Amino acid sequence: MPIGSFMQKLPWISLLLLLTAYTSFSWFVTHSAASWLAWALVISFTLLQALLLTTLFARLRIFARRWLRSDLGYFCLVLISAISVTFALVWFRVFGYCLVVLAAEILARLDLQNSGYTRAQSLAVLTIVSFTGLVLGWATSLNPVFRLGV
Repeated sequence: MPIGSFMQKLPWISLLLLLTAYTSFSWFVTHSAASWLAWALVISFTLLQALLLTTLFARLRIFARRWLRSDLGYFCLVLISAISVTFALVWFRVFGYCLVVLAAEILARLDLQNSGYTRAQSLAVLTIVSFTGLVLGWATSLNPVFRLGV
């Protein structure tokens, strides 16, 4: 696929939404006085989400079907669900940002899939846009012009 055709077929609106979601999330993490560990978790979350939505999704579905055939699998699912609900209630702001980022990335992935991009191309586009959003949010939060009294 030529570069011009590749760029023309991109779902620009959903990718702009993804960029905005990651920029806002990065801004929030920067202003919450997060340590290097929080940034490591954010970067891991970004990579893992892009991988799960593109290349690892089929394998994850097979693993989940196999795992949920046992009582231990269902017990672990209930335990993980309870921990997730607790996390959502205790850290509501963080959960809200993560939910917005997840929704924007799913929308972008579906638009890329409908545009005919392969899984590897979708992974590359999602990763580049996500990391660009993280860097933009971090860079603008350090600039005194954009501080806005935060």
